Amino acid sequence: MNETRIIEWLLSDDTGISSQSIVAVMTGCDLGKVKNLSAPHDPADLGRCLRLLERFPEWKPRLKLMAGVNERWAKAVECWDEIGVSMADEVGIDWSKGQKAPNTYKLMKARGL
Repeated sequence: MNETRIIEWLLSDDTGISSQSIVAVMTGCDLGKVKNLSAPHDPADLGRCLRLLERFPEWKPRLKLMAGVNERWAKAVECWDEIGVSMADEVGIDWSKGQKAPNTYKLMKARGL
């Protein structure tokens, strides 16, 4: 794993608690020392996570590890592909197709996120 890539991402303006949670798990941090391990709450959070996984594609197959973090992450992992496709179709994971993602937000809420 390239620590420089992770540091560059952490110092970027495209981070949030849910994407930082993914980094903590994927890098093997002591989760007892991590303040908040929150799953995405809305499309903005989801987008940061999806873009993180595009930047670190080697983590995609390991995303199921997030299900062990807490119940909310377990729900997120269960519907990850569905909500990711919804966002990509509705606005693009980089918001290139629009500025609001009401359908993705509604889907996330319906799945308990």
